Amino acid sequence: MKLFVSDYDMTLAINRVVDDKVINAIKKWREKGNIFAIATGRNKFSILEQTYKNNIEVDYIIANNGALIIDRNNNILLKEEIEKNNAMEVINYLYNEYEGSVEISNENEILSIIPRKGEHNLPFRVDKKITIEEAKNISNIIQINKTSPDVNTTEIIQDEINNKFDTVIAYGNITAIDIVKRNISKATGIQNLENILKDKNIEKILVAGDSNNDIDMIKKYDGYVQINAREHIKKLTNKYFNLVSDIIEVNL
Repeated sequence: MKLFVSDYDMTLAINRVVDDKVINAIKKWREKGNIFAIATGRNKFSILEQTYKNNIEVDYIIANNGALIIDRNNNILLKEEIEKNNAMEVINYLYNEYEGSVEISNENEILSIIPRKGEHNLPFRVDKKITIEEAKNISNIIQINKTSPDVNTTEIIQDEINNKFDTVIAYGNITAIDIVKRNISKATGIQNLENILKDKNIEKILVAGDSNNDIDMIKKYDGYVQINAREHIKKLTNKYFNLVSDIIEVNL
């Protein structure tokens, strides 16, 4: 039995489209008795919406960059929360230093903090808009998210968070910054999934990704990199792919 763990955006879905070849390959992979999982920076609500919409058959989801693991029935198998005071330190910093909103996700909902200044037009689902004062009452925070206007700003915010706070880690990806508990990554998420599946006799683990939050898992599991990834990601390996189905076909 093999385990294949794929990133979602620009890996499984290219430019937001999941090719029919990929859907069919995943189905064949699972029919052979193998396990398919998605590892993503998205929260569970966002990634479940994508799997339902695209009819993706998935056994496990590693969401929030490794901080949450759920099975195909939406049962929570693992959850790593940011301690409340640590989360508020980061939220206050982002709120005061940058325009635009800050988002918070836990296992139940996605909340958006009304910005001190700047726009509050969000291109994704939120369950409720709250004030910075109301944010102090939110508990069980799994991930903090900040949207930025461009790649350069994303990298600046990512580096600032990682240098200023030793209790969290920030992953920048194009125009989004995902912030989770320190020492959490997709690689630790896969390790935790391995432990969950310890009775399944997993003989091989395959991973595929394209971005900064995929680096740890690509390094640890000798992973594949999407051919159009940025150069610093492509330098991690000599194993490239166009569609995820390419990987599945050579490993069935």
